[in-house]
Amino acid sequence: MGIAILSLFLGDFLEGLLDSLFDSVGEFLNPLLLFGTLSVIGGSGVLLTKYSDTNALFVLILSLLIGTGSYFLIYYFLVIPMSNAEASTSISIFDLEGKVGEVITTIPANGMGEVFIESTNGSRSETAKSFDEVEIKQGTQIVVIQVIDGILYVSELDNL
Repeated sequence: MGIAILSLFLGDFLEGLLDSLFDSVGEFLNPLLLFGTLSVIGGSGVLLTKYSDTNALFVLILSLLIGTGSYFLIYYFLVIPMSNAEASTSISIFDLEGKVGEVITTIPANGMGEVFIESTNGSRSETAKSFDEVEIKQGTQIVVIQVIDGILYVSELDNL
């Protein structure tokens, strides 16, 4: 029982210590980079040893050079694009400002209705109020003026 508690506290301590160490070093000690590079170094070493008659020191140096090259390839073609990638395809409700949609439930002058907005990420219906405090009938084209507390404030779209 005492060993389990000691292991728990020591594990948490080491985890915090290593997290801060890896955060300060940045992306260069990313596990994907480290294990990928070690795999390439080991694989190239095995292949060079088995299929060539070169000196072991030369195989080691060549494997380290190949591993260094793979490190930079993995970093620039996997780690950087993955860190810049979006985690989700959904958009924020605040991104709807300026978008055009259609009223699906009539919006009373001082009440709420519902609007339907299509985008490249999909379509969605949201609760809406009239920005100009006038009634907007079902089927009318609208534009989103602003978003306050999760409610779209819309105005009738005038066709020019």
